[in-house]
Amino acid sequence: MTFRIDAADIAAPAPRGPARGGQALWWRSQLPAALGPCSNDVCRLEDGLTLAYADYRPGRDLLESSAIERAGRALTITLALEGASSTLVSDGQCFAFNAGHSTVTAFASVRGLRRFPAQRRVRQLRLIAHEALLQRYGLEHLLDAAGADAGARQLFFDAQGGASRQLARTLVHLHDRDGGLLALQIAALSLLSEQSRALLAPAPAPGRLGDHERQRLLQARDILLQQYGQALSIAYLCTATGSNEFKLKQGFRELFGTSPHRMLTEIRMKKAWELLESGLRVSTVADHVGYRHLSSFSAAFERHYGRTPRSVARSR
Repeated sequence: MTFRIDAADIAAPAPRGPARGGQALWWRSQLPAALGPCSNDVCRLEDGLTLAYADYRPGRDLLESSAIERAGRALTITLALEGASSTLVSDGQCFAFNAGHSTVTAFASVRGLRRFPAQRRVRQLRLIAHEALLQRYGLEHLLDAAGADAGARQLFFDAQGGASRQLARTLVHLHDRDGGLLALQIAALSLLSEQSRALLAPAPAPGRLGDHERQRLLQARDILLQQYGQALSIAYLCTATGSNEFKLKQGFRELFGTSPHRMLTEIRMKKAWELLESGLRVSTVADHVGYRHLSSFSAAFERHYGRTPRSVARSR
């Protein structure tokens, strides 16, 4: 027997996890306990950008009514992590969400029914980017294929690539461990950039840097200088600066004579040397400059300087 619910059956969102700066990052909505463990956690990353993590295991077939009312268009990227579900919208379209696949849709105001099978776990990540945010990052053209009003339109459906799967694992890890807002933003924007590639036009041939391109490159360099302790990626730099991978890498070679990765390594190693000389433990320094594993940091440091970080710490 299929059970049907609507917004009135869902508990009001409540804080999940510890508050940071007086405000919880994640807010959880849960279905009635009689239906089984079904929850949806939402984190507002910045104006116009929201991340949601759904984990459903209903005891019976479930139809969940939803109504989206927006002033403008938004891009929704859904990564199906486990199980399968679908959404039937009011105009008759049906969107599938199957484990291991990404679905990119454009939504404005729309009503629909979300279907979840009984006794099967369904886990999904959803990243919702509003049109104003896409404009801020130079990605508003992603909605061009959706048309002017885009009540609901699927723009992309395919198997997840390796980069998207890794970003999904990072986001779930940050969700489970109550990771910080900046780390969530970086991973989410990296995912937005990665999933946008299928909708982007090919990059133009390289040429002389204009003032606008130069400013974007300087902005990317500043991000490396300020956020070197985070898990930065090319995808994140592209989204944050409104560039693309080809332009960013080519521009770094033209303007700085190096690659983003090499510049980041140089920044991290320079800071690591300073911290080791100040007396901090090697493990603390490794974490501070963005290395999750001490062995990776030690290997990178020795390749860069030709000596181990412990030798620097002992010589202070």
